[in-house]
Amino acid sequence: MYLLAEIHTPGTAFPGNVFFLLIFFGALAFFGYSVWARLLKPMLQARREDRLYSLRSIAKRTAELIPLVLGNARVARPRYWYSGILHTMIFWGFVVLQLRTLNFILEGFDEGIAIQAWGDPVYQWLRPVMDLFNLLVIVGVGMAAFQRFALRPPRLTLNWDAWAILFLIAALMVSDVMVNAAQIALYQPDWAEWSFLANAVAPAIEGWDRGALEAFHTGSWFAHLLVFTGFLCFLPFSKHSHIFTVPFNVLFKRDENYAYLRKLDLDAPLAEPEPGKEDELPAFGVGKWQDFSWKNILDFYTCTECGRCEVNCPAFLTGKDLSPKAIEHNARMHVTHEVDAPLIPLALKKGPGTTGSADAHGAPGETLIEAEGFNSIWDCVTCGACMEQCPVMIEHIPEIIDMRRFLVMDEARMPETAQATLANLEQRGHPWRGTAHTRTGWMEGMDVPTFDGSQDYLYWVGCTGALADRNIPITKAMASLLQHAGVSFGVLGDLEICSGDPARRMGNEYVAQAQIQQNIETFKQAGAKKVLTNCPHCFNIMKNEYPDFGGEFEVIHHTEFFNDLVKEGALRPKKSLGRGKYGDQYTVTYHDPCYMGRHNDSFEAPRELIGNMGARVSEMEWNRRKAFCCGAGGGHMWVEETKGKRINHARTEHAYATDADTIATGCPFCIQMFEDGIPTVQPDEEKRMKAFDIVELLQVTVLPSGNGATAEAVAPAPGAGEPAGEAEAAPDVTEM
Repeated sequence: MYLLAEIHTPGTAFPGNVFFLLIFFGALAFFGYSVWARLLKPMLQARREDRLYSLRSIAKRTAELIPLVLGNARVARPRYWYSGILHTMIFWGFVVLQLRTLNFILEGFDEGIAIQAWGDPVYQWLRPVMDLFNLLVIVGVGMAAFQRFALRPPRLTLNWDAWAILFLIAALMVSDVMVNAAQIALYQPDWAEWSFLANAVAPAIEGWDRGALEAFHTGSWFAHLLVFTGFLCFLPFSKHSHIFTVPFNVLFKRDENYAYLRKLDLDAPLAEPEPGKEDELPAFGVGKWQDFSWKNILDFYTCTECGRCEVNCPAFLTGKDLSPKAIEHNARMHVTHEVDAPLIPLALKKGPGTTGSADAHGAPGETLIEAEGFNSIWDCVTCGACMEQCPVMIEHIPEIIDMRRFLVMDEARMPETAQATLANLEQRGHPWRGTAHTRTGWMEGMDVPTFDGSQDYLYWVGCTGALADRNIPITKAMASLLQHAGVSFGVLGDLEICSGDPARRMGNEYVAQAQIQQNIETFKQAGAKKVLTNCPHCFNIMKNEYPDFGGEFEVIHHTEFFNDLVKEGALRPKKSLGRGKYGDQYTVTYHDPCYMGRHNDSFEAPRELIGNMGARVSEMEWNRRKAFCCGAGGGHMWVEETKGKRINHARTEHAYATDADTIATGCPFCIQMFEDGIPTVQPDEEKRMKAFDIVELLQVTVLPSGNGATAEAVAPAPGAGEPAGEAEAAPDVTEM
């Protein structure tokens, strides 16, 4: 039996050592330059952004690397079980086999410094583990190839990039096994039995003469070196660069919720430029790639093009131009073409070709807005489904809204409906054009106190609650229940203006900031500390964005507030909602508003309320964190959709598929969208489902003779769960 010291590595003796050093250090130099030119250089030229936050935040996010990166928590979700299994096998194979890779490289310099020369018995014990993961990686590559060749899920970008990477990974594993098998056949080392995979291959070549074995060993060793260095050099030009960027993207992910928008410095773009630096002033939002933050650039090069954002995006699923995946891909291609990197061949700068939705833009010579597309920027409803599903923590919403800000404030380019709404917000302080209602009209016949600072809660009614026909009964029901529960509250009445959310999501930061600052001043002058609202959009901006402007208030949504009142006994349901249309328990399908659910993690309170009203929740297939948007977010309550099926019609069909007695939600925008969608799905008025805010249902059980919904109103009509035609089912949530 040969001793370990007698194993000779082809890379340590002349001329092999020359080839090894040239290949290894040449590849390292090219890899380093490519990472600099493709990623680090544009990140340094991009807008600065502080993502360090605080030491406490850094510790928290570092701890999150364990489940999110090492644990593949967002990759191996049940819906994507097949992809999760294959990715986990390949990922953990790479992690474990880094030990063998390090041993291989050290062995190339000198056998005496290789881990196997000084690391026994631990390294020897790890040999079967490494062989096992070697095998798992090969199986994972086979599964990935089958997925792309046979299963072909529409969400995937199918291009030669992925096939090249799969080939290189498989070649790495096979050449690694061949190197070890050649060593076993040639030297019969004492660790042979520990390396079960290579030991199983070795008998196939043990009968060769020594010269042939040495040639096979040399060929396998240099083949493994070339595949490894080729893989390393290709990574910066591939979407698989996420191998290196994902840990940093997770580490520097935002602490704020998905919907949070940064405060723009409205004075900076108006400053007097220095001579010769006229083009370096920041824009309002993002009009060129340098206006993105360094974290946005990191996002672009971290995107794996897995397509999970696409198959959860309501705009994409209803036939709009927007693809969140294409937003990242097009931005990456645009940055790649724009950044000067003279040593990188043009073919590599272009990157791998794509098929499907992500290949329409990003060509040389296009502006950033041209690369992304006007409609794509305006199609986004800011629901957060893309960010919720993204396995690598990409931040699509702020990137899209920043480009929308540029279009509105720098170029005055926007849909006509957006322009009219923004004009109304600026001139009248609310978005509802043509309304005949006033801020105080809903209070007629009710004794609603004006907030003067002596009450515990400021009830923020909001524009829609006071000015939209369908939502006025909801506002009345809420005030009646607050009074019945003995809650100390008051309203601002005519002092209310818009919260600033519509203007902000539609890109007009000027109007938004003026409204935000005016509201904060009004709140402070009135002495408000706690703000109660039934609008998730007002709730979100007041809770999460007003603090950036000096407005620190406790903001509470009515679903959470009334659920607490019921649990505390301040409100006691006196009767149930009645029987369902089939004579059994009344069923309610609850639609999670995006700005309360995904964006602010509130899911259980409304469902508990429904249960306390004697009803049963019949869930839509897309619910809670994966809930489908109603279509009103991002200003689309007033901005007309560009093409395809209306998002609210698709969501109404999801509700009809539950066969529930009624639809409930906790958002005035969602109510409006269901009111529009229900007649389309079921034109027969006698068979239509009805949509209610959850406070209206609560009023029926607590105050049967209240001013809002009545028991007769919530009673299901015969055939209420039947659509006029065959309702389109929700997209499959178990695809691979």
